[in-house]
Amino acid sequence: MNYYIEVTLMENEKFSPYELWSQLYPQLHLALVEVKNADNKVNIGFSFPQYRFHQDKRVGFIGTKLRLFAESEADLKKLDIRKWLERLEDYVHITSIREVPSEIKGYAIYKRKQVKTNAQRLARHRVKRGDIGFDEALARYSQVVTTTNLPYIQMKSLTSDRPFKLFIEKQPATKSDTQVFSTYGLSSVSPVPEF
Repeated sequence: MNYYIEVTLMENEKFSPYELWSQLYPQLHLALVEVKNADNKVNIGFSFPQYRFHQDKRVGFIGTKLRLFAESEADLKKLDIRKWLERLEDYVHITSIREVPSEIKGYAIYKRKQVKTNAQRLARHRVKRGDIGFDEALARYSQVVTTTNLPYIQMKSLTSDRPFKLFIEKQPATKSDTQVFSTYGLSSVSPVPEF
């Protein structure tokens, strides 16, 4: 990853950073959908330079900065992020395309963490199979529901209009030439530079 653009949420009285992320991230997702390949993958990855998560305190914070990384300047130009964030221009600052500094702290993977948080939803899906009733399914799934305190962005499904939490987990990594990112700019295998 040789080039990046940095997006900063500007402080304002109208929206909290949490609310701004909920407006900004769907636009970023749509922009990446436009440049995805046939496997629904993109070669642009995201990092959150101010990301903090303290497992012992069970507190997390995404921060107010986002970096979009690509191997080439042309990939970021093709994305045309300013067009996608035009309606939020009063609330975000977008830098020009820059080269990744030669001195970096290391690499990290930012990945989506999906948790099973709704026993009733899981039970309804199981009932559709037709092998057990709702009460039995609910009893089974009430044991497997998990939660997390990872930082998240509140999203709304573009297909069903249902709200969901996009939990983001950060893991240290080593440099890799793999560039396989989802249309959320996240990956479980591809690292991005940290600086």
